[in-house]
Amino acid sequence: ARKLEFSPFRLRVTGTAGSGKTRLALAEFQAAVAAGLKPLYVCYNRPLADHVQRLLPAGGRVANYHQLCDLFARDSGLSPDYADPQVWQRLETHLAQAALPPEWRFDVLIVDEGQDFSEGWRDALLRLLKDDGRALWLEDPLQNLYAKAPVALPGWVTLHADSNFRSPRQVVQLLTALSPQPLAIDASSPFAGADIDVLTWPADDIGQMHAQTRQAITRCLGAGFTRQDIALVSFRGREHSALLNLDALGHHTLKSFDGSYDLFGNPVFRDGELLAESVYRFKGQSAPAVIFTEIDFDTLDDKSFRKLFVGMTRARLKLVLVMSERSARFLIDKLP
Repeated sequence: ARKLEFSPFRLRVTGTAGSGKTRLALAEFQAAVAAGLKPLYVCYNRPLADHVQRLLPAGGRVANYHQLCDLFARDSGLSPDYADPQVWQRLETHLAQAALPPEWRFDVLIVDEGQDFSEGWRDALLRLLKDDGRALWLEDPLQNLYAKAPVALPGWVTLHADSNFRSPRQVVQLLTALSPQPLAIDASSPFAGADIDVLTWPADDIGQMHAQTRQAITRCLGAGFTRQDIALVSFRGREHSALLNLDALGHHTLKSFDGSYDLFGNPVFRDGELLAESVYRFKGQSAPAVIFTEIDFDTLDDKSFRKLFVGMTRARLKLVLVMSERSARFLIDKLP
């Protein structure tokens, strides 16, 4: 992608999970800083923005979209009132319409998780880009968990990337078998993968779900992974999860977002050794071992498949699925 030359440089990368979109974004950002330019990296998820920030050098700006709105408002002399239910709408409007000082024009714009952005967000971001700047829009339609309509980018060059280099081949093969629609993804990892473990629990039996999730942790530790290698990912959002509001699961302490923010707008996490996140917040990240738990659905429809796709493709080496019995019947005969 970085060997392409055209002007103006407006590149849309439609790539599957594990195809290298984030590697491209990091390389573009680093090259801009090395050249003395000012890049802007914007994504949808705050956890992804925080993760990317730790990987990149100083010299540009990394934020999720609403962080960016907050930063721009504060630079403009405004103090957001987060008790106001309309605060985010007001901040979005301000970013889209307020006069731009010179320091808020960027040489390079990188949009990650573009499938989750709206056309209004697109317009607000593009006005931050200098006329001769470079723009990259990175997206994966299969990771669209919010049913957003695709953003139109007329005149942009599109590059398709259909090879998953990150996930064990068994994971891609299972997803291909489960997909309601034909799934044209190349399983390109050199690692076939250990067997995908499936642990089941009777639907609505929260105690058994907790017990099977503890068993999944034991299996990962027994396979040689440390707690720092493991991500506990819930199929449910934080508000509806029976796991993500716990301080511990058995003797395993959990590091999870408690739903609050400090005075500087940073998310507050519980102290714990084992990362626990929702599939929505862990999108864009990965871990050597992923325990994908609280999986429960009656029908393997498009929404359920997308959540399975996102959660399962987070695993780089080992995947354990903790599913209700009614969900497991959709995949048990399709396991590689």
